[in-house]
Amino acid sequence: MKTNLSCMVILFIGFPCLISAQHALEGELNMFRPYDIIIKQQASYKDPGRTGASVLWDFSKLNVENEAYELYYSTDNDTTVTGTEHLTRYHYTLQNDSLLLWGFDSPTTQVKNIQPELLLRFPVNYGDTSQSHYYTHGKYGNRLEVDLMGTIETTADSYGMMILPDKDTLRNVLRTRTLKYIAEETVPITKRYYDKTEAPLQIPPDSIDKRLSTDSVLFVTETFRWYGKGYRYPIFETVRSWEQHAGEQPYQFQNTAFFYPPQEHYYLDEDEANRALLENQEQEENGEAGNNTAADPWAGLSYNIYPNPTTALLAIELYLPQTAGIRLQLRNTMGLILAEEEKGSHTAGIHDFQLDLSSAPVGNYVLDIWLNEHLVSEIIMKR
Repeated sequence: MKTNLSCMVILFIGFPCLISAQHALEGELNMFRPYDIIIKQQASYKDPGRTGASVLWDFSKLNVENEAYELYYSTDNDTTVTGTEHLTRYHYTLQNDSLLLWGFDSPTTQVKNIQPELLLRFPVNYGDTSQSHYYTHGKYGNRLEVDLMGTIETTADSYGMMILPDKDTLRNVLRTRTLKYIAEETVPITKRYYDKTEAPLQIPPDSIDKRLSTDSVLFVTETFRWYGKGYRYPIFETVRSWEQHAGEQPYQFQNTAFFYPPQEHYYLDEDEANRALLENQEQEENGEAGNNTAADPWAGLSYNIYPNPTTALLAIELYLPQTAGIRLQLRNTMGLILAEEEKGSHTAGIHDFQLDLSSAPVGNYVLDIWLNEHLVSEIIMKR
C-alpha cells in the first residue's frame, strides 16, 4: 500500500541545509554547529540554470512568499547535531569527514536510517561527487510501518556569481546538486515492525539498485544549494520533487526555493573562521579584479541559459565586465545558422534576453553568444 508519506519525506529532506579563487566546502567552515540559528525565507522557484564555470545566478527578481522562520541546531551528545524546523528534527553526524543523515522525527513520523545517507564528504571542490545507498525504517503515526530505500548523490556542479533578492552580489559561489531516489513501502503495523526495529536489516546495494529498477513508482527529489565564501550555511536553495512512473512522463508535485538572508546569519558573531574570510574577501576581490582586467578584459564574464531542455522560450542572462555589442546565433549541429538576432550595445552590468525556439524542430542546437568578437557557446536541447 502506498500513501502520500513520500511527499512528506521529500519535503522534509529538502529543507534542512548543509559546500578557488574557487570556493571549496570544508568541514571546519561548513559543518553544522550546535546553537547556530539560521533564518529562512520561502521564495518563488526559478530554474537553477546551467552547470559549469562562470555561471551567473540572478535571483534579484524573485518574490519572497513566506515570512522568515528559524532553523536551529542543537546537540544531546558529542557526536550528533540535530537541526529543527517545522516541529521536525533531523539527526546528523560527521564521521571521517562524511556528513551523514540518520533520520528524522516529528509529532506524526519517526524514521531511522539504518543505513545512513551520505550528504557531503569534506572537502568539497568543484567537480566532486559523493554517493551512497541508504535504507530507512520507521512509522507514520501508530498505524503504518514505513520502509524507504534508494540512492543519494551530491555533485558540486558549478561555480560563479549570484545576485540575491535584496540585490546584493556574491562572488566565489559554489553550487551543489543533490539527487535522491526513493522506493517506498508502507503497510499496517504488525509484529514485523517490532522485529525489524529490534533487529534492523542491512540491505545490500545491489538489492537496492534492483528495487529502484523494478519498482512501479519512484519518488525523486532534486535540491540545489548555493554556498558563498565566508558563510557556513547555504545562501539559496531550490527543491523540486516528482513521481517517476514506469513507462510514463514524470509527475511533478512540488517545487520551491529558500533564501537565507546573509545579513541574518546570526551565528557569524561566533564563527571566527568564516568571519575572517568575509572581512578579507572584498579586498581580495578588488585586487583580483584589477589584475584580471589588465590581463583579460573578459575576466568576470558570467552567464546563464535556461531552461535547457526547452520547449519554447530560452532565457539568457549575462554579466558583462565591459561594454559590448551582443549578437545571438542559433546553429544546428552541422554548423548551419538557423536564426540570428542583433541585441545592440550594452554597458557593463547585468542584462537578460529571450530567444524564441517554439518553431524550431525537436533536436539539439548550438547557441552562440557573440560579445564584440568574444564568443561563448552552449548546446541547447529543444523538446
